[in-house]
Amino acid sequence: MRNYNHMSARRLAALGARGALSTGWVHLAAAMAPWSLGAQETVHIRGVVVRAETGEPVAGARVLVRHTSLQTTADVDGSFVIALPGRGDYTLFVAADGFRAEERAVEAGSKAEPLLRIRLERLLFEVPSLNVTVNRGTRPGDISTSVAVMSGDELERRNVTSLDEALPFAQGVTFNAGYMDIRGSTGIARGVGSRVLMLLDGHRTLSGVESSVDFGVLPILDVERIEIVKGPHSTLWGSNALGGVVNVITLPPLAGTRTVVRGYYGLFDTPGHLSFTDRRLSMRGVQLQHSQKIGPAHATVFLGREGTDGFRQNGSMDRWRLRAKAIFRAESATPWELFASWKSQDAEEFFTWASPDRPLEVDPQNLQDWKRQSDLIAGLTAIPLATPELKLELRPQIHYFRSENHFHDNMDFHESTRYRTDLQLSLYSDNRHTLTFGGDAAYTSVASNFLDTETRAAGTRPGVTDLAPDVTDLAVFAQDEIEFSERLQASAGLRFDMHRVSFVEDDLALNPKIGVVYRPSQPLSLRASVSRGYRSPSVSERFTSTTVFGFRVVPNLELRGESAWAAEIGTTMTPGDRIWFDAALFWSEYSGLIEVAATPGQLFSSFQFRNVPEARVRGLDTGVRVLLVPGKLNLKANYMYLDSEDRQSGKALTYRSRNNLTATLSGWTDLIALDLLHRSEPETVIRYPNDERGPVTLLDLRLKVRIKDMDVQTKVANLLQAEYVDVQERNPGASRSFRVTVTSRF
Repeated sequence: MRNYNHMSARRLAALGARGALSTGWVHLAAAMAPWSLGAQETVHIRGVVVRAETGEPVAGARVLVRHTSLQTTADVDGSFVIALPGRGDYTLFVAADGFRAEERAVEAGSKAEPLLRIRLERLLFEVPSLNVTVNRGTRPGDISTSVAVMSGDELERRNVTSLDEALPFAQGVTFNAGYMDIRGSTGIARGVGSRVLMLLDGHRTLSGVESSVDFGVLPILDVERIEIVKGPHSTLWGSNALGGVVNVITLPPLAGTRTVVRGYYGLFDTPGHLSFTDRRLSMRGVQLQHSQKIGPAHATVFLGREGTDGFRQNGSMDRWRLRAKAIFRAESATPWELFASWKSQDAEEFFTWASPDRPLEVDPQNLQDWKRQSDLIAGLTAIPLATPELKLELRPQIHYFRSENHFHDNMDFHESTRYRTDLQLSLYSDNRHTLTFGGDAAYTSVASNFLDTETRAAGTRPGVTDLAPDVTDLAVFAQDEIEFSERLQASAGLRFDMHRVSFVEDDLALNPKIGVVYRPSQPLSLRASVSRGYRSPSVSERFTSTTVFGFRVVPNLELRGESAWAAEIGTTMTPGDRIWFDAALFWSEYSGLIEVAATPGQLFSSFQFRNVPEARVRGLDTGVRVLLVPGKLNLKANYMYLDSEDRQSGKALTYRSRNNLTATLSGWTDLIALDLLHRSEPETVIRYPNDERGPVTLLDLRLKVRIKDMDVQTKVANLLQAEYVDVQERNPGASRSFRVTVTSRF
């Protein structure tokens, strides 16, 4: 397989443990041999990456050397320098979002090399150009797994204030009442126990107790692209990757000083017959980001303040965000990156409506129920050792999270501190194999007043924080990627996880994967894969004992981890410059799927998290990009068909819609755009099965103009003022809203 390196990738291997390790030591010895024989002659290749049409520089383009760990990034003027270990023939692979990737053969000699000028052709519409989450940087057609990519430019064009506003328009992704789902793997658990693993530059961001995704801690202005890897990927990433992996990749360091100021203000247009207040309901925010080189470091600092009254009663939110990162030795083969992200948020809680004729209001006793959350993630990505044949990566991290309920019926709180690190060694050899070995280790300490570790009688409260469970995770993994020919590549991997929680039995999981890619021609790629996924129960799912909005939640210490075997076959086609098409058939068989259910013997009086013995999710996932009128009109559409079944009851899994469609029709490079989101009504819900349900169809309008050095964007969300239930019963969807965003760069 064509293998290109990226600092945030992971590898697994599917040679048996003994054979893989012995082979790895041979390659390690070969990689280290040149060091013992003395330093080799180094040859520097210099070049510039420009747009083929205009000659303008392509800042941030990735320059990789095939079959080695070597890579670099083009600077703000498009220039790059890459050090090669000696004379010989090499192949450079150059890619940038929005451009057609280019390969260039170079002959490195001892004399001064001429300046390379690499011209990238601008694509007429955006498609994935380079992947770093599944593999260390390969062409999309060389990946055996379905991947969707959303660029930072697209985030800006969509005029979003948080990543969860844009991700519903990614292929294979849906949101259920605000909670992320990939290919029907997830229903609704009020943010407890995500089956989507969220990463930030390869670092986990899920909270320690709830194991949930928090979009408030993720950057918005510092995003290069978001990669969505679909299907079980525990072989690569361990627990929580049961439905997929989302990796938010931040911008590479560039020379010079850059400052971005962004502000927005919007209003909700509440329908008159649903109005519950005389004041205008608004949203507002200001964000400031500054980047510059300070001594040996490329530094970026972000500060944001955001707030909203919400479109419904008891729906306000106030949030502060701060993020900083510093990259040292960015131009070298052994860079070090430090980062820290902090969020503090107060948000009111809307659990269910007051009545069908007052859907935007809550029961009076729930008024002024609110929650406070604090989140701090700090980490390091280090490459202490890199040669053409070998690369060592290290990612230590600390994550502190605290949540406090200020509800009328409980004052629950929990906090956790997670210490985590992972180590990865990548070995490159003979232009055929890339072997990767590694391991993860994490320890999470927990304090809480609502976690019951002794299965007390229903209705009692634990109230003892020193009995909260601690969590230990250990894992080892390996992967081999094989290139049989220019047209045929394969990968095989294996990972072993141990999940240990106080007061319950250990969870052990062995997760293999195998995949193959065949490219019969340049515009056509065929892929197939089989993998096993695994997710350990979150602390909240196992131990929660509380009452929330009148619903009793009881612990289940017998809860076990859930797993899935999944297979897919897919294709990516580019039959011409004006069309791109991707499709995949997928099938997942779940065992022990964790779902919210009535406690046995207490139908609808109390609930707990329980294992569904067997479940199945299968379907079709498609995406198309079409240039309707060159330079004037583009169409981007995604359609997903889901067929899910609880094998015990024979019913569909809760909160899954069979038909899911998104489309964007944009004109003149998104100066004007229409966004469509449609999903059919879910066949099964948890609490109120007799409530009337219907499909959801939403239309948004976006406009953009350039005024001097400012981009001015307007957005009308829910243009047609649809009134709907947001998948979860008795939770209304957002009313029509108007928003203006102003962005200035200098």
